Amino acid sequence: MNVLFVCTGNTCRSPMAEELAEDAAGRSTHLKDMAFRSAGTFACEGEPATPEAKMVMEELNLSLEKHGARQFDKETARWADLILAMEARHIEEMEAMAPEAEHKMHTLLGFAAGVDGYPGENTYDIMDPYRESVEKYRMARDQIADAVRRALKRIEKEGLNLKRIEKEG
Repeated sequence: MNVLFVCTGNTCRSPMAEELAEDAAGRSTHLKDMAFRSAGTFACEGEPATPEAKMVMEELNLSLEKHGARQFDKETARWADLILAMEARHIEEMEAMAPEAEHKMHTLLGFAAGVDGYPGENTYDIMDPYRESVEKYRMARDQIADAVRRALKRIEKEGLNLKRIEKEG
């Protein structure tokens, strides 16, 4: 199963989600076959993670040092079985770039709470720490970590029945 995390620039939220998910899945016997990537709807290819994102992930002994930003595109959407956006607006932006993958798109917070597809305005948005304090990055990291844990539990519990999600979405 391939899971894609998406934010705007792919330099803080989605790379943190990718790394947190890889770490959590690597510690689970049921989720070891999962692959994770991240991308941005307005990414500058190859841009490193922000220093603040690197710092708050290092606090958890996780590294974003090798991260390089990727732009979301149709090929990335095809790779993914599940696309988890940091904000509802990212779903709108991705739908314009890859409308055929709309059924795979959910917000991370929404999916973690059992809400599939576009959840409405900003009810299920992860806060954006870009150009904010390190403390805001910690808050975003912790919000993402909790949502990733709940999303992976949902995937494990449901056996990731993507066909059901696709039909309902």
